[in-house]
Amino acid sequence: MSGSTPSKLTVAIVGATGDLGSSVTKAFLDLYPETFNRVVILTRNPQSDGAKALEALGAELLQTNGPIYAGALKGVDVLVNAAGPGINPEENDALVKEAVASGARLYFPSEFGMDHRYGPQNHVWFHEKERHVGAARNLAPDQLKVIKVYIGMFTEIIFSAFLGFDTENGIYTSLGTGTSDKKIAITSTADIGASVARLSILAAADPKSVPDDVRISGDNKSINELAEIVSKATGKTIKVVEEPVAEGADDKDGEDMADLARLLRLNFSHGATDFSKDNDNELVNPGQKYWTWKTTEVYARDVLAKQ
Repeated sequence: MSGSTPSKLTVAIVGATGDLGSSVTKAFLDLYPETFNRVVILTRNPQSDGAKALEALGAELLQTNGPIYAGALKGVDVLVNAAGPGINPEENDALVKEAVASGARLYFPSEFGMDHRYGPQNHVWFHEKERHVGAARNLAPDQLKVIKVYIGMFTEIIFSAFLGFDTENGIYTSLGTGTSDKKIAITSTADIGASVARLSILAAADPKSVPDDVRISGDNKSINELAEIVSKATGKTIKVVEEPVAEGADDKDGEDMADLARLLRLNFSHGATDFSKDNDNELVNPGQKYWTWKTTEVYARDVLAKQ
């Protein structure tokens, strides 16, 4: 397998009907049909509108129930877990065990966020991600390559009031004094999907050509820069406010969405989500040969300006 062009591959995707999962599925279907001859969706509800829409594009639907995935991954080479935090740990573990039993070679766990090897990460979701990936990598290290993909923040989510970007009221808030110039990696779901497909092709041909931890960023912008971009696109005046942070805020344990939002914003302030000088963009998309990264300027113009 090393160094050769991969033959036809089968990919299975969990969470394919979600916002990220649908983009990942479409990337495999649309961009590289000559490489991925089967794109299989594992779903509990094959009659859902999202599942039917992907089936119409060429995906195969496979109904699964509960945490037992026995036989569901037969013939699968690549497994992508795009499920959100709602999936329980037992299901994630059963999924990767079945991948190993079925002979799968590549596994992309449900990461697709900030690189939680850096900055404050005291949240149960991050702890569970680390536990699951560690267990997955120990199952069959000579067979299954586990690739974590860090993307910073979704372009489609970052402009949210709960993350401090209150476009409606014209206020963007950064946590901490002197922090609004810290850059944040921002990547669209379409770019994430294209990257996962490219990484699958590269790693199937030569597992050593792809690091175990991959960082991609469609764009890198500070809160000050985002305010200027959105102001220009929408015609609204956006004021940037730097809000004081209580001592010990980094040490607080998190359990829910509110805690996650606080933790993400603290990471913005620490510069822990800045991928501008340390990313693998050229590995997956050298010189933007395969696609053009979607910038925040384009998103602001095409989406925010029309809201």
